[in-house]
Amino acid sequence: MTGRAIRAELFWIVTGQALTLLLGMITLKMLTYLLGPQEYGRFALGLTVAGTLNLFVYGPIAHAVARYFHLCANRDALVELHRLVRFLLRAIALGVLFGGVAVAFWASASAEFGWGLLIIAALGYGASSGTLSVWLADINTRRERRSYALLQSADALLRLAGAMVLVVLAGLTGGAAMAGFLLGAAASLWLARFAKGEVPPAPHAPSGCRGLFGKNRLGREFGGYASSISLFAIPAIFASYGDRWIIQQMLNDAHVGIYVALAQIANAPANLILAVFSQTINPILFQRAGESRSGESLRASRQLLYRALLVLAAMLAFMTVVSFVFGEWIVMALTSAEFAPHAGLLWILVLAAAVFQVAQALASEAFLYNRPLSLLLPKIVHAIVFLGLALWLVGSRQLEGMAVAAVVAATVYLLLLIGANLRAVRARG
Repeated sequence: MTGRAIRAELFWIVTGQALTLLLGMITLKMLTYLLGPQEYGRFALGLTVAGTLNLFVYGPIAHAVARYFHLCANRDALVELHRLVRFLLRAIALGVLFGGVAVAFWASASAEFGWGLLIIAALGYGASSGTLSVWLADINTRRERRSYALLQSADALLRLAGAMVLVVLAGLTGGAAMAGFLLGAAASLWLARFAKGEVPPAPHAPSGCRGLFGKNRLGREFGGYASSISLFAIPAIFASYGDRWIIQQMLNDAHVGIYVALAQIANAPANLILAVFSQTINPILFQRAGESRSGESLRASRQLLYRALLVLAAMLAFMTVVSFVFGEWIVMALTSAEFAPHAGLLWILVLAAAVFQVAQALASEAFLYNRPLSLLLPKIVHAIVFLGLALWLVGSRQLEGMAVAAVVAATVYLLLLIGANLRAVRARG
């Protein structure tokens, strides 16, 4: 690629991520102001339902699409890949629909209508946003940066608009905000169909699950790869969402709202930087690594990864210093006065996010070697350390204890990943 083409790609990557971050912060400001800590805490708990769908189902499929796109291009099998993904997404959507019906029956039988609405909306939002993430993974792997940036920004804008409309019309509740997110994600999915286009039928393409995952080579490889990543969701769900439920059980919904709002502010810069990193570097890494058979191509990919990691770490360190110096002003600007007394926690949460995201970027090396299972033990240990420390510290130090637990667990996770990658390099010789 020419230097001009690379600069154009980088422009759209940064623009898309920056707009998404800005819209996300506006959404945070509006919802925390309108809902207050307690209802925002309920909304955050509802997001764990959508997040669970992403961790167990859609995230692994999106990652497998990103990994297998170039492999299928080399095998002249892109049409088969797209047909396989389309089949999976339709089957999952049907399963989510049945789950929503079951929740509706539970809500009507137990009179928990508020929680029922929240969970049904969260299931719908999880399915819509998850499907969109798979389509965006395909678009990004093709390096169609402009389309990706526009769809990503449109999704954030439509979720904000949907939440504001329903919160104002239906009431200041977490369920109304979640239903607005569902409407926004569904509208984004409708827009994405025009960018993605229809997939032509594949010659001799298998029909049905048995054909996709039985005799078909691509189905077996894709299914095995995605399933191995789904295993990571078991520890990840505890590490990602266990903190919210621990706080809800040991403290209350309002503390959940305060903690999640601060954590969203803390994670925003780290997520932005890692998203730019992943969107820019990962397609190049996988393209260079190919089928991971050439030692020279793997070494070149590894060198590129570590150079990029140095830049990533330096930027995240700067963000941590900024949050330490200007933490109270940042919290006041992005939330409301009810959240400001806890502003001192912000820099600790930013530090935890920075260490964790460096580790997540480092995890890309395992995928270069097609050894995703080597990441399972570090993720399990991370979840155990995090939840164990949280249960111990929250009782005595409340939200500060949770933030300290996050820093310690992320550091342990980073050290374990470094060890796992060194063992993988030695195994390759």
